[in-house]
Amino acid sequence: MRSLLAAILSLFLPPRGTHRAPGVPVFPPASPYVPPRRARPCPADVVLADGLPLVRPYLAVWEREREARDRGRLQRERRRAAVLATLGQDYVPAEAAA
Repeated sequence: MRSLLAAILSLFLPPRGTHRAPGVPVFPPASPYVPPRRARPCPADVVLADGLPLVRPYLAVWEREREARDRGRLQRERRRAAVLATLGQDYVPAEAAA
């Protein structure tokens, strides 16, 4: 069992330092034909947002909650106006009265 495990590990793991041939690097050097990447010049105040979403998630959630709150408020206003109309009273919302 030990020799089978050692054989499998020797296939996938690099040899230990004492068994390496002298002067042979573990990883070959990078190809000299590949030009080095140049950094794009950009001012310090520019934010590169290529991979970022256009609208932040917390802003979208806030707008959704605000719209739901406004819909509920308008529904209550309509119900209140309907109840008061059955009693013969006019109802003017507080925003319109101001």
